[in-house]
Amino acid sequence: MARVRLVAMVIGAVVAVGACGDDITGPHPLVEAEARLFDAMNRDDYESAGTLVGELWELHDAEPENGRNTFLLGAASLWWLAEAERPGTNGLQVLAQAIPLILESFFDVILNDEENAAGASALLGAFLFETGFDQAQGSALVDSAAAWVPEVGLFQQMHIRRFAAADDTVTASAIEAGFQFWEVCGGGPVDRDNPDFTAYVQPPTESMPQGFCWGSSRVPHGFEGSWLIFGDLLVKGGQLDAARRAYLNARLGQNYDRWKHKDQLESRLTEDLAARYASYANRDFTQWASIGVPVVSCTQCHASQF
Repeated sequence: MARVRLVAMVIGAVVAVGACGDDITGPHPLVEAEARLFDAMNRDDYESAGTLVGELWELHDAEPENGRNTFLLGAASLWWLAEAERPGTNGLQVLAQAIPLILESFFDVILNDEENAAGASALLGAFLFETGFDQAQGSALVDSAAAWVPEVGLFQQMHIRRFAAADDTVTASAIEAGFQFWEVCGGGPVDRDNPDFTAYVQPPTESMPQGFCWGSSRVPHGFEGSWLIFGDLLVKGGQLDAARRAYLNARLGQNYDRWKHKDQLESRLTEDLAARYASYANRDFTQWASIGVPVVSCTQCHASQF
């Protein structure tokens, strides 16, 4: 189960972005199902994930050529799998049901639905890379997403490499992808030694892919969650001053005060970051400090306090 957990946190705002096309509107049952999915993620209602996957599967069965539904079926299945180590979850049952849906749904979208293909490539690529099923193909899919929608792909280029050793060049490339992600978001250079993002910050927006950077109603804390992850990576790379600035950047988000995982960020700012960095010298990777919020995944960027 531990290896599959590596898929954690890959969804983030990609579920909302898809390929940045228009959402379905009008009297269609998928509209309500999609709204329920995002509401559950915003409320951190993981217990409903399996039910939502079932609803989306029934809709897919009735309308198999609806690309948006197929994409959401894959994304909901990925959320279900990614947080399957939550207490009380039957992990083996989730594994058995979610993995085929993830593979089949995202491959279908990539091949047949240009509108949602970038989002599907980013999520399937992350899944293949982090689970170890096919790291070469996973990396290639993430790279293709970066070419289509940089705000989506660059984040995943950073994120999928977060489990490498601290002194591995893969960690350095993850950090550089993170800097490039924030430069695309901000539209200007970000200082590698002092990544103060104050001058670039914008309010949340429903416009995609910009909402991937700044947050949106569906993914209220993409900005905060991404800076937390990036700050943790900077610590892993030994760039402690830059990491502290990254954590401070997360506080600049308009939705920061209602972010469910704000306490994780605040704890970093009072923590001995040198000791956090030292944890990565341990040969036992289970003793390494976490990158992002442990156990939760998608809801790191979706969940608000209510």
